[in-house]
Amino acid sequence: MEKSPVRIWMEEHRQEFVEDMMEFFRIRSVSEPQNGRFPFGEGCAHMLDAALSMSERYGFSVENHEYYCGSAILKGTGEKEIGIFSHVDVVDEGSGWTSDPYDPIIKDGWIYARGSSDNKGPAVASLYALRYLKEQGKSLTHTIRLYYGCSEEHGMEDIEYYKKHYPNPAFSIVPDASFPVCYAEKGILEGTFERKLEGNIISFTAGHANNAVPALAEAVLTDLDIEGNHGERLIRRPDISLEILEGGLVKVSATGKTAHAAFPEGAESAAVKLADYLIENGLADSKAAECLRFVRDAFEGYYGSGMGIAYEDNLSGKLTMIGGMVKTTDGMISQTMNIRYPASMDQERLIADIRETASHFGWNVSAVKNNHSHAIDPEDEKVKKLSQICDSVWQRHFEPYAMGGGTYARKLPNAVAYGPGILDQKKPGWPDRGKGHQSDECVCIENMMKAVEIYTMALITLDDMVD
Repeated sequence: MEKSPVRIWMEEHRQEFVEDMMEFFRIRSVSEPQNGRFPFGEGCAHMLDAALSMSERYGFSVENHEYYCGSAILKGTGEKEIGIFSHVDVVDEGSGWTSDPYDPIIKDGWIYARGSSDNKGPAVASLYALRYLKEQGKSLTHTIRLYYGCSEEHGMEDIEYYKKHYPNPAFSIVPDASFPVCYAEKGILEGTFERKLEGNIISFTAGHANNAVPALAEAVLTDLDIEGNHGERLIRRPDISLEILEGGLVKVSATGKTAHAAFPEGAESAAVKLADYLIENGLADSKAAECLRFVRDAFEGYYGSGMGIAYEDNLSGKLTMIGGMVKTTDGMISQTMNIRYPASMDQERLIADIRETASHFGWNVSAVKNNHSHAIDPEDEKVKKLSQICDSVWQRHFEPYAMGGGTYARKLPNAVAYGPGILDQKKPGWPDRGKGHQSDECVCIENMMKAVEIYTMALITLDDMVD
């Protein structure tokens, strides 16, 4: 296959491209909302300064939107814009890395660093697409705006601020998913349930995030005789451990398998396991068992059947639901949920059904946050053309898709998530490491080279198609 002009140019600039990505990766830009000059912390401010400085170095005009976000601009001949919405904030590095998450290393064509795939590598790939167009003197009708967000991982306050102060582009792509085109993102419904803690439970804790299936759960109980009557009838399991504490207390722990709320298939909730074990083995007395049945029954599985809200449609697939964190505080027990619901679902009915189920178990809904779904017609000519571009560069066929994840596309009119990941490509360390938000997060250099080709061709095509 004959190489495209963009590919030839990228091979000439490969080392520079890798070095620019690694410059981004070295900065710890965890979004930490706060008051003052830097709304998301000094790390994000430093990262935004670096992104805008690099953009200026390549000849683009830049705008710092009060450190909420920033833009690099390739000016067109007309008044309308096409947007590329990337983000340069990252999640906390967590633990379990085999190398320093902010000292990038290259191994077998992959760069390992926090933020490498989510979303700094794609941000630099987007910048290089603009750089190619500029250096080749390509004249466009639309102005191209490359947006650098600083709070995508922490509530998307950055883009909400931007939309209040600046006009929306005529069309936007978001390089924060997988190729080809994500035409629909499910709605995200988050909530917290609570009830009074009763019985012989002293505490019950599980999980570390509201949008992740808990991999560890622990409960402390009283009024147990593990070495006597209770211990004789216990069913021993490798995923359950018991520890006798001082003062006649017993700690029971359960291990499961975590997964992100958008892709919960294959997960095993430690909270559900623990609640079931305590109830079925008689470790939870009658009042405690009444508290825990909701944790066990409502959140068993991940398609919402336990909550009575199972649903799917042809556009965006099945509803998914996970129970995130469980806590006991000041005599109360609370359980969070994270639901990804199909675009066609009646949201008011969904919330009403959840409240009804919780009430049946004696729990109250104390908070609900609804992030509406987003979809464009998968038969839209822009969707088809963007998909064809992916096929031509990768020399294989991709199908447009819907997903449970959330990107900036849901916050923008006329927007799609567009690469640069490959859905069926397993990363080194898969499935427990290598992906965004995991330890040893990494990005494939070859993938990013192809992404520059795709984004360059996409911008030229969209410039002709977008009104």
